[in-house]
Amino acid sequence: MFDLGVLVTAVASVLGVGLLLGAGIPLVYALGVRARESERPGSTAVGALLMTACVLLALAGIAVIVFGDAIFGA
Repeated sequence: MFDLGVLVTAVASVLGVGLLLGAGIPLVYALGVRARESERPGSTAVGALLMTACVLLALAGIAVIVFGDAIFGA
């Protein structure tokens, strides 16, 4: 029997991970650059935090690609 709930959960999971590790990284980078260029107090720290998050997300994506079988089991 076709289970629509499982399908929706699977699609939402794939979409969430794709946005986080795919389109989310350039978004975080752009927000970090914008914060670094801002003249507001504390914006340099926010920009540095966003840049650090961008690097960590990229490293997490690389780790999933390289070690995906060991992490999630095949």
